[in-house]
This record gives sequence, structure tokens and C-alpha cells, in this order.
Amino acid sequence: SGGVGKIGIRMLAAATVLERGNDDHKQRFLRRILTGEDTWCQLFSEPGSGSDLAGATTRAERDGDKWIINGQKVWTTSAHHADWGLLLARTDLDVPKHEGLSYFVIDMTQDSIEVHPLKQMNGYASFNLVFFTDAIVEPENLISEVGNGWAVAMNTFSHQSRGAAAWRRCAHASEP
Repeated sequence: SGGVGKIGIRMLAAATVLERGNDDHKQRFLRRILTGEDTWCQLFSEPGSGSDLAGATTRAERDGDKWIINGQKVWTTSAHHADWGLLLARTDLDVPKHEGLSYFVIDMTQDSIEVHPLKQMNGYASFNLVFFTDAIVEPENLISEVGNGWAVAMNTFSHQSRGAAAWRRCAHASEP
């Protein structure tokens, strides 16, 4: 969740929606991502889970035609001014942990999401702790299928790795 700036997460969101989203997702999100009209954040890391992304405990429970989100995420870059978030949440406790995850696009502007900046030693607060208390995700904002969140998250990470490699190549190419 940390280490990806505003432009980086926008490109991760665009790549994920382009590769894993349906036609509706592409129509609703891609242009606004690419023009910068919407800001995005990545909601993967959780307190106490370290690097065990599959151990996510933030819950997404189906309630009628909506998903209800409860839990917290940490080290989330730009959450304090994001319009949308890429959310990995647990939808099934009764299957192996990699299979019980689903991937959502969540509206970060709702009152049921609290964002607390984490002050760094230099006084800046680019990372955040995010709390979800009965936050709502509309069913059309599920990316891929229920239980396929791990595969979608790995797709997002593959774009993140390629982006970091491209930035390193550009930086080295510009060195004297």
C-alpha cells in the first residue's frame, strides 16, 4: 500500500480495471483515472499482518444487494484525499485464506470510512490508517468474481513491479 505515489496508484488502478474489470468498470473508471479527475488509493496492507496479504481480516459481507465492509488497512498512500480505493477484503472465512478474498472498488468519500494520517519523522503524513465501519460497496464494484481477489491483487502487484522496473530503467538512462 505504501511506496506508490498518486500517479503510480492511478496507473495501477487503470491497469487493473483494464485487465480484470468488466465493460461497465472500464466505462465508469478509466477515463476519469487517466484524466486525473479521480484520485485513488490501494487498500491491501493490514495492521498485524506484516507481509501476509492473504491473511487479510477486513470483512466484506453481502447484505441484500450491497457489500458491507468492516476492518482496517494501514500504510495506505493518499487515502486522505482519494475518491476511490482498490480494496482487498475477506468474503469467506471457511476456505483456505487465498481463496476467501475478493477485490472491490470502494467509494472513499463515504462517512463510514475514517482516514487517519500517520506522521513520519520528517513531519509529513503521506501514509494513512483507514477504518471501515459498515462502509458500503455497490455490487457492481466487485472486480472479477467473489473469491478471486487474490488473483486480481497479484495482477495489481505485477503491474506495480513492472512500473517500478520501468522507473528504474528511466532513472538509469538519464544518468550521465
